[in-house]
Amino acid sequence: RHFEWAGFGLPREEAFRVYMSLHKLQIAKRLSTVRFFGKILGTTADYYIAEAKFLEDPEEEEPPEGVEPPPVPPEARGTGCNACVYFATNDPAKPWTELPQATPAQISAARCIRKYFTGNLDANVRAFPVFPGKEREYLRAQISCIVHATVLCPKGKYMLQGEEDEPKTVVEVDKEDEESYVPLAPGAMQSVQSWCHYYMGILGIGRTTNLPKEEEEEDEGEEGASKPKVADTEQEVQALAPVSPSDWSVQVVSRMGGVPVVIARSLRWPGANSACLQEEDKFTNLYIGYGHEALPTPFAAMPPPMIQQEPPDLEEQQDPPLADENILFKAAKQAEYEEEEEAAPEE
Repeated sequence: RHFEWAGFGLPREEAFRVYMSLHKLQIAKRLSTVRFFGKILGTTADYYIAEAKFLEDPEEEEPPEGVEPPPVPPEARGTGCNACVYFATNDPAKPWTELPQATPAQISAARCIRKYFTGNLDANVRAFPVFPGKEREYLRAQISCIVHATVLCPKGKYMLQGEEDEPKTVVEVDKEDEESYVPLAPGAMQSVQSWCHYYMGILGIGRTTNLPKEEEEEDEGEEGASKPKVADTEQEVQALAPVSPSDWSVQVVSRMGGVPVVIARSLRWPGANSACLQEEDKFTNLYIGYGHEALPTPFAAMPPPMIQQEPPDLEEQQDPPLADENILFKAAKQAEYEEEEEAAPEE
């Protein structure tokens, strides 16, 4: 209801249907947590998206034999862009479909195209550059981009935990520890500096983290130039990073007889909103839009590759004289005759 006070979200009847559908999904799929991510609009049908985590992660399928591994391996389930599993449906009354895990190749390709969703997960994505998958993979890649760019949380509510050489995990600050947990004042949430990103940023290679150095050295030593080189190491954007003031606008929505709600609206991803009720220590995120990023300039498709030049003309060789051909022919026949005599059994 935080978004309802701000004039954003789903109608109450539709929200109740989504809530009951998520409750049924959690029981059927044995999910530990599930939340309503949002609604992505399509040309013929819309997608309701659920974000969840399994009680026990299913075993990952091994790649088929004979298939070369991708140059940039995907992140493992439960980490990075695959930290959560996502389900999609066109109607809360219909079954939910689990979306595949996101791969760096799909995320990188999705950033180069701009295609409206049709509402059919099996539809082809006709675009250039060619997208490696159907609409279900394209939807999953766009969800990763939206999540890692728009999911916000109040500053100071979470902290990073982990050793220096290991990946950091986001944990909630102990509220009973007065030294580590200092909640912000309600008026402070009106400032953009009081918000931070919950997830890590996605790098240009389509991952939240760079490839381990050991894997890079092994790949270069074993395969050498046969394997395409990965882009130079980028600076990783850690979780709980501050938000950019140019990408967000903050608004305070007053309630009659209640505590006002602070709404942060994304200017980079229209339709992404974060709501915070600081006095009750509650916050939530919701996305309702077409699944596309706002561009500072009109979108221009990538040009096709350069047309290959014509191959050089073949150089013709002169035929040898007939006498030289006869000499070579007789020599070959003589060698063949001698081999047959040596192979013949002695009487």
